[in-house]
Amino acid sequence: MRRLLPLAPLVLAAALAGCAASPHTRAGGGVTPLRVRAVEWNAGHAPLTGVRAVADGGGVAVAFADGAAAVIAGGAVVAVDRAVPRWTAAGTIPAADGTGSWIVGVDGGGKVLRLRGLRAFEPVSDRFGLAGERVLGVADLGGRSAAFRLADGVALVDGATVIRYASGPLAGLAGGNGHLALGGATVRVLDAATHVVHAFALPGSPGAPLFVAVSAAGKLFVATPGAVYAENERGDLALRFESAGGAIHGLAAAGERVWFADGGELGVLDGEGARARVRETRGAQVPEGATLSGSPSGDVWTLAGGALGRYAVDDAKGWDDTAAPVFRRACASCHGRGGEAGVDLSNAQAWERARDRIRRRVVVDRTMPPAGRALSDADREAIRAFLEG
Repeated sequence: MRRLLPLAPLVLAAALAGCAASPHTRAGGGVTPLRVRAVEWNAGHAPLTGVRAVADGGGVAVAFADGAAAVIAGGAVVAVDRAVPRWTAAGTIPAADGTGSWIVGVDGGGKVLRLRGLRAFEPVSDRFGLAGERVLGVADLGGRSAAFRLADGVALVDGATVIRYASGPLAGLAGGNGHLALGGATVRVLDAATHVVHAFALPGSPGAPLFVAVSAAGKLFVATPGAVYAENERGDLALRFESAGGAIHGLAAAGERVWFADGGELGVLDGEGARARVRETRGAQVPEGATLSGSPSGDVWTLAGGALGRYAVDDAKGWDDTAAPVFRRACASCHGRGGEAGVDLSNAQAWERARDRIRRRVVVDRTMPPAGRALSDADREAIRAFLEG
């Protein structure tokens, strides 16, 4: 069954809930440091250039490059299909037959092809009622629903029906938990179950680049070059992060978190609404202009200039989480820069150099700090965790 419907707002959601800096914005000082680590996804260093898109199904991912679709499993390229000369988009969507999910790519002609047997791709546009259509992108809404971006609209497919919405050109498309987000001068969210459309107003010029993402809980996230907004408990968009340089260039949901790219840095938002924690790297040197794609594992893929990278949050306890709070409270007066002890231990590098001495005097012999500046057992355990980490 096919229907063509205009994508006009049926329910108008509340407008943007304030633009002043909140406790989670950089301006408010609420952004905490984020550590990431590069994930080895091409251990055999298989030659792969000109990557156009990536789709991650969890245990298997595919990098779609010029003239090659490389199947990735176990951190290595296990197969390459060279039958399609050009790819333009990719994603993971519910299978047309209702069994699991498919990794799909969109070729230069707008046809949808799915990975079969971890080795080759077969055309499946007709299985979604899109034979003869030029598809520009795909999105997984969860359950059995998938969305396909067309030139001037979207097609919503649930295994039994194909409903086409005349949305006009779109700047972004994202799905999750039964919701489809459409990026543009006005951000709209379609509920796949009720077909109700909610519209969200955004500040800034209508022509500004815009990124949308939908979390695992079905909440909307929006990024402009200058800020990241998240849907709160009331259904409003609230400011969560402001970019000092106005250089946000990517946004992607990955598992339980949402990633964003800010100039050469990566950031994550963990949690929902006002409780979301905002973290950003310092010195990650991600290529400016890189696009982001999420993994069900919580990792993020970066794509810039045809080169593909993958990053994971590194939550191993380090200086900022363990020794630094104790140092600032109990040690800085003596061991800060210019402190009376004459030994500067005000940074992680200094602690690395003096690791053995600190461990012996603070953790083992407990002769430091001197009398009158006692540390609790919890403080010494925090220092031990850093020294032995």
